[in-house]
Amino acid sequence: MKKQVIITLALCACALGAWGNVVTGVAAIPDGYYNGVSGKKGADNILNALQTCITTGYNEIAYKGLEPHYLKTDFYADTLWDMYSTCRFDYEDANKAQSALCDGWNKEHVCCQSWLGNGPMVSDMFNVYPTDARVNNLRSNYPYGVVSGSSNGMSSDPDKHALGKLGNSALSGYSGKVYEPDDRYKGDFARTFFYMVARYRNNTLNSSEGSNMFTSSPTNLTAYSLSFLLQWHRNDPVSEKEIDRNQGVYGEQKNRNPFIDYPDLVEYIWGDLVGQTVDLSSMTPTCEGGGSTPIVVIKHGVTWTVNGEELSVDSIKENKKPELLPESPTSCSSESSEFVGWTNTPISGISNNAPAVLYTKAADFPAVTADITYYAVFAHKEIQGGSAPAVYTYDETHQDGWTNTGAWTNNSYWLLDAGKILTSPEIDLAGLSSIEVNMRTYGGTQYCNLDVKAGNTQIATIEATGGKTLKDYTWNNTAVLSGSSALTFSTNYGENQGIGFTKVVINATGAGAVYDRYITSCQTATEIINTSVDEQAAKKILIGGQMYILVGEQLFTITGQRIK
Repeated sequence: MKKQVIITLALCACALGAWGNVVTGVAAIPDGYYNGVSGKKGADNILNALQTCITTGYNEIAYKGLEPHYLKTDFYADTLWDMYSTCRFDYEDANKAQSALCDGWNKEHVCCQSWLGNGPMVSDMFNVYPTDARVNNLRSNYPYGVVSGSSNGMSSDPDKHALGKLGNSALSGYSGKVYEPDDRYKGDFARTFFYMVARYRNNTLNSSEGSNMFTSSPTNLTAYSLSFLLQWHRNDPVSEKEIDRNQGVYGEQKNRNPFIDYPDLVEYIWGDLVGQTVDLSSMTPTCEGGGSTPIVVIKHGVTWTVNGEELSVDSIKENKKPELLPESPTSCSSESSEFVGWTNTPISGISNNAPAVLYTKAADFPAVTADITYYAVFAHKEIQGGSAPAVYTYDETHQDGWTNTGAWTNNSYWLLDAGKILTSPEIDLAGLSSIEVNMRTYGGTQYCNLDVKAGNTQIATIEATGGKTLKDYTWNNTAVLSGSSALTFSTNYGENQGIGFTKVVINATGAGAVYDRYITSCQTATEIINTSVDEQAAKKILIGGQMYILVGEQLFTITGQRIK
């Protein structure tokens, strides 16, 4: 008998045993069940504690004998609650044909059986759900995810009672076919994956398909799967259906899903509370009316100060880095100084040296643990004599100016034997931004190092596997260097070992330029540009008995301080 029904019943609390066949009178969470979890800090420590809780006393049920146990977990008034379809099934419809939707139901692994090893994970009721057999077949062993576009591989069946979608992934990290559940059950499936990580973290869960969802040794979630599972968990809080099923499974299997009992545990392991200490006494379990309460995340203000003025204040979460930096600000005197980075300590007056800490990109910044101000650093650019191209490229057709004290050309390679040195022309180190090297090693399977030095200072060590080509190696200069020097490339291997070059590219902002006189406030603009105001371009004006200098639209005091 086929009937379409969408179950939207409001169930009572789990301690009452809302499911028609669930044994009533069982305490929601046994006293002391989660002992050992409070006080834990860090994902691994929390997961280890949870694994102990939900493994102790576990009652393994044979996969072939699961069906009657679902009467205590997934049937309401003898009707199956299916999260994969809108079909209505009686218990007697188990394991019938799967040629069309609503023909019958069977068992579906959320974490597919092909991803699993042997043991209790194959029949764990928190992972194996009763569902429409045809949907089970269509869902196959595809990973979960977010489907791109409106086409749906589930809709090919004429009955169209299937819940969820099947299609190509819309998220980065995986481009193949994925299954996306119905919105009302996305949180249920997310908490299933969280449970599997905690319960079987020492087992091998990933295979060629499962590796899109899981890492291994120990088992955890991939960046791809976390990108949507966290969102599903937060957007679809624990329902009373989940609470009652959790209680029903505990009655049969003698363990619980901690992420149904205490949803906020997810945040301590994968979310906004990573690094903080768990205190279960401060959480109310869902069985007692608790749930996913709003997460209180300590936030700190990051103030960006440019030219002595506050630019903006961002609210940054605890232990997170600033992600979106202000655009590179314009100096108060663009002709003679330029923005070179951010520092956390303002420069008082003018300094001839760069600040000890200078951040140039988001990855450089440390995690924010307190309110902090970052100051824009400007530096005077002093042009010295001589000029040279900003990019130096050396390959088999551009070797002029290099000194090679080793072997010469062989099969389009420069060969640098043991103890030999390749020396570049002199370049300006202050303008050095990166070194790109294409090379290979020869003389066995050893790991071979190429040392790069500026004078006596080693600035990079490049490592390549013997006999293989290392392409597009890039060393990025994050230090503020000064002066000019030739770069040397050298190896120090035994006989018949060395390195062959195909190409070396040295990127610089322009030879002959060095930075000096650093500031974080353009109130000292006259001093840093170290020039007098052009009287032809400037106007002296009297305001309130005080003399000022007007240059374009900028107003300065006689001593050179810019007026805000």
